[in-house]
Amino acid sequence: MEEAFIRFCEELWRGWLAGKLDMPAFARTVFDSDLAPEPYLNFTAGRNPLIALTTNPGGKMDHQTRAAVKAGDGPLNEAMDYATAAGRLGDFYQRHLGDTPDGRSAARRIAALRRLSLLAGFEGVLQVEACPFHSASLSQRDKSALLQVCHQGGLLGRYVDHLRSFLQRRAVVIVSGWGGKELSEWSVWAASVAGLSLEQARSRTLKMKGSKTTFLARVSSSDGVPKALVLQMGANGLPAEEGLRILAEELLAGKAQAG
Repeated sequence: MEEAFIRFCEELWRGWLAGKLDMPAFARTVFDSDLAPEPYLNFTAGRNPLIALTTNPGGKMDHQTRAAVKAGDGPLNEAMDYATAAGRLGDFYQRHLGDTPDGRSAARRIAALRRLSLLAGFEGVLQVEACPFHSASLSQRDKSALLQVCHQGGLLGRYVDHLRSFLQRRAVVIVSGWGGKELSEWSVWAASVAGLSLEQARSRTLKMKGSKTTFLARVSSSDGVPKALVLQMGANGLPAEEGLRILAEELLAGKAQAG
């Protein structure tokens, strides 16, 4: 893994533990600063993992609170570095997210990402967040404001800069919602961060319901590094097995273009 991004995530983790993160005013109103940041999660990622770019960590779970981390009575404790925490969290979420109604969609997404990784010949999944802080929801208005904050630099701007560098030469699948027509401002921005050229991308339908496309992928590849923006109508997940196989074929085709 690229050291600059990993070092910055460790800096973020240590700053949160010390209560010294310089979060912009907007972030303090939208995100829960009592919950540990989760810039990336490790789902048995090997040397060549599939990278999944998602929006930001969801709502509160008890193990994420500052008190729980300091007490060390969950998967996290303040003595571990974030790389270790990312693996502990990945294991914990695979085992427990499906136990709660709010976590079931995330559990299905993780399982689908792991299946996609296997089908496309990658080694596990490293899920990275466009924003590392927790919120129960993030409206389109909030996303637009967040983009403005990121463009201004500061903590979130530096985070995005490191993330952008980290993703450029890696295979990435972006998981995003879709209104069924034009791409949202957020989806276009996420594609740029991931290094996906929308101008050169081809469209591939992954699933239809009647005459409506419910899952669509925009896919591009450069020098054998495939990138895909997966759009779900009204949500932000991945399709079932048939759609995953179509997407895996696209990623494999992109990998074959190396050289």
